Amino acid sequence: MSYIKKEIRDDVCIMTFNRPEVHNAADDEAAEEAYEFMKWARDTSDFKVLLMRGEGRSFHTGRDTRKMGERKEGLNHFDFLAHATLKMRTILEIDKPIVAAVKGAALGGGAEFAMVADFRVAATDLKFALPEVKFGLAVDQGGSALACSLIGPARTKYLLMSGDSIDAKTAYEWGLVDFVVPPEELDAKAFEIAARIAKNPNRAVRAAKALVNEMWVDTVRAAMRREYTNQIALYSSEDFIALRDKRRSGVKVGGKH
Repeated sequence: MSYIKKEIRDDVCIMTFNRPEVHNAADDEAAEEAYEFMKWARDTSDFKVLLMRGEGRSFHTGRDTRKMGERKEGLNHFDFLAHATLKMRTILEIDKPIVAAVKGAALGGGAEFAMVADFRVAATDLKFALPEVKFGLAVDQGGSALACSLIGPARTKYLLMSGDSIDAKTAYEWGLVDFVVPPEELDAKAFEIAARIAKNPNRAVRAAKALVNEMWVDTVRAAMRREYTNQIALYSSEDFIALRDKRRSGVKVGGKH
């Protein structure tokens, strides 16, 4: 089964994360498929607006925690993280508008996928979190800069330091999401926004995105470099190793998300 499903309609590419049985969490193979899709989305002229959504109850819950900290033979943490950030770097290079339809759980890397979009439409059942601290880790795909650009430093520190989730109402009040609708209206609302933008002159729309992005994209790229350097150290920390071993023994780690 393909992790990424796509459909093009009215100049909108609807991209769906497709592992609903694990709330669309990504293992290595799924992450690689997402990277290949993002490269295609960056380079193609087959559509004008990208709409990201998740199959099932959730948007995306980041890396599959069963695989957290595990590497294929011969692959070290530095090489893994350097490659992992290519997905986000590629998304930053997509000059087409991006709309994220977020529902259920949007956690960790999934939350970062939502934040890098140009617009976020949220369902009322959204639970948004950057829970890495509860695993003895930190964000590593630009999450610190992405969140700070949307909600400011204090609220970003709260998300990063507590690891707790916030609901759709709080996310909207903070400016983390732009629209909130009932779950049954989410896909239609997100597509309506994407299709409306797609009807405008394409060069002007892309110019508008570029004008705004130039103010913060380099900050996100710099943040990713700092984040994965920190993350490499954290993977060797006593806290991460102890929590990882608890997970492997069947003890629940990370709180409620």
